[in-house]
Amino acid sequence: MSYRASDGTRQWDGSKQVPEERMAVKMQSFARTGITPDIAGADLSYALKLQYARWKAKGLESTIEIVPYGERKPQMPTRGFHWTDEKYSHERRVDVGKKTQKYFKDGVCIHTREKIVTIYAIVTNTTAENSVVENDYYCCPSCGASSKIKELMTGCPYCQTKFRMPDLFPKVTNFYFYEQDSSQPKFLPIAVTIGSVVALLYIVAFGILRHDSSGFLIILSAILLGVFAGFLGTNLFCLGYMIHKAAQGIGEIRGSKKAERKIEKRMKAIDRTFSYKFFEGQLISFLKMILFTDDVKNLVCFEGTSVPEKYRDLVDIGYQGAVTLKDIEMTEDVVKLNMSVLLCNTYFVNNKIKVKKEEIMLQVAKKASVPTDAGLSIKKVECKNCGGSFDGSHQRICPFCHTVYDMKEEGWVITKIGE
Repeated sequence: MSYRASDGTRQWDGSKQVPEERMAVKMQSFARTGITPDIAGADLSYALKLQYARWKAKGLESTIEIVPYGERKPQMPTRGFHWTDEKYSHERRVDVGKKTQKYFKDGVCIHTREKIVTIYAIVTNTTAENSVVENDYYCCPSCGASSKIKELMTGCPYCQTKFRMPDLFPKVTNFYFYEQDSSQPKFLPIAVTIGSVVALLYIVAFGILRHDSSGFLIILSAILLGVFAGFLGTNLFCLGYMIHKAAQGIGEIRGSKKAERKIEKRMKAIDRTFSYKFFEGQLISFLKMILFTDDVKNLVCFEGTSVPEKYRDLVDIGYQGAVTLKDIEMTEDVVKLNMSVLLCNTYFVNNKIKVKKEEIMLQVAKKASVPTDAGLSIKKVECKNCGGSFDGSHQRICPFCHTVYDMKEEGWVITKIGE
């Protein structure tokens, strides 16, 4: 749990007992060094590595500072925030922070973005005895090679490092920010100036018509009236702007909640283990992998034919917490969800950073008759034909028996990405 420092501010705990806070601390060093946080799960680590590689390919460097915001950690409701399967428990943990990210090109800061953010972390832990999970494949925290958990506990066959179960879990299997919109129109000086000029012209004209020569009083009155008119006009516009943004936010939240309820209801009828929170987090993780990789044809979580060219300039993805469901299709034993996701994307174009909100169209699919494997990682997929384990982030074909791996048989995949 976060604690109060001697200066009275709330600080991150940073220990493994509070995974989401440790992740926030480690993200700051990741931005500088590219070393992924040790608390991060394999898929999350891979997505971060791809993002860091994109920065380097663009000649960019970045710094991230995340500090706690508010007097205390927000209370989390239990419903929908904690779910379990036969082997693992999953918890969606929430906090609020102030995130400051800077981008540098050739040592010069070219962009700074400071926002209050809601932090979401999905934390995965074991619920069963060691003997139940020790045959599951896991990525070695030391060298990254895929091995069975029991092998890691006796000694990784590649780097010989030994681990205990508490060394391997808990893991943050997804971590993202939802920016809180605190923006306001910044045109007060312009409004005051316009108001002053208009008032000045009016009073001068009025004075000329009345043959009034008290110029000083005219100018002083004009300035005071202009300031008042500028402030009044600005405040009225700001009020209207905030009402508009609030209504827009409420609309997005309502639409997203409606989509969540519809997806959950439909999928629960097919798969009783389905969790929307897990699905949502995994969707964002896979989307980051797909949009940051340069080798999408060998990524098993994507079955689409292409990715829009503009995403080659993408350097950051900010999920806005809003999903819209278009429709649900059933084709034989495959369920498909056609949906859109609201993102705040950061691009690097013509040596400039550009940030804009975008709605991305997606289609996701999975085999309906097979429960989702919550422990599935594309870094350690298992061939259904021969049982061999391999890295699904670089190859679709099993290197042992040459069978094409179909991830839909174990979990969700993204099949289409549009604009």
